[in-house]
Amino acid sequence: MVSASSLLLPSSVRDLASCVSDGAVRVACTTPASTLVASASSSPATLSVTATYHACTSPPLLLRLTWAHSPVGPPTLSFAGPTASSPAVLLRRRKGTRSLPSSDDHHHHQAPLALFWDLTAAKYATAAADSSPEPVSGFYFVAVANAEVVLAVGDLAAEFVKAKFEGQIPKARFHPVARADRVVAAPNAMHTARVRFAEGAPEHEVTVGCATTSGGGGEELWVSVDGKRAVHARRLRWNFRGNQTVFVDGAPVDVLWDLHGWWFRDPPGCAVVMLRARSALESRLWLEEEAAAPGFALVVQALRAPP
Repeated sequence: MVSASSLLLPSSVRDLASCVSDGAVRVACTTPASTLVASASSSPATLSVTATYHACTSPPLLLRLTWAHSPVGPPTLSFAGPTASSPAVLLRRRKGTRSLPSSDDHHHHQAPLALFWDLTAAKYATAAADSSPEPVSGFYFVAVANAEVVLAVGDLAAEFVKAKFEGQIPKARFHPVARADRVVAAPNAMHTARVRFAEGAPEHEVTVGCATTSGGGGEELWVSVDGKRAVHARRLRWNFRGNQTVFVDGAPVDVLWDLHGWWFRDPPGCAVVMLRARSALESRLWLEEEAAAPGFALVVQALRAPP
């Protein structure tokens, strides 16, 4: 069994269930008549993006890729797998191969992993003032275990797999189950990510923003999906923790936020906003449950300054 909370970054998200009550959940539609007018004026600097994938193998594998900005040179890539507790390995070269030894715990044996990657021609988004370290094209990352492709990411991945293995090994089904964006947020900043809340579902643009309102109303937090307002929390110094449930593609998505560290810690901590899909409207929040195939989660961790 895979713990839902073990998929999430940062670790402070795991404590959100104790900060909000079941009675606080409200249900709202993500497609109101009016679109959100953003008062945010800048984009935060994205420090890192961690994508977690669930490979449908026996036993199932959790594989994590972390794209991060480097003080010098191009962005870096780290890999962790095949379990939620596996340490990350920095792939120092822009192109290469690497073998990771098998792991054996009390529950089951994990096969060794063979990694293949090429970032030499990777292209990155340039629209934002400080673009994401995650490439948008011109790259591949492939992982193989037990003579089976368990992960293939990037627009060049299919071509590499075909040329390398000539159709001699099968490809396992895999899908993303979590994305964690770590950003440095300037005042009145907003962060945007493109995600799918379920396997095979449409891609959505999710925007998280925080702004200071005019007229002494204080700070406000908002979350939009495809430009439509989904969550709008006001007076954040009082409403610094909370949760709502919205519908995306007809399915419930829990939206949780914790800004306590942002306001009240010295030195200031981080603000955490999370969107987490679940399959049905249960009486309890999903964080209290275990799931073998957890729904997709988007986590945004905002810092006031680089660590």
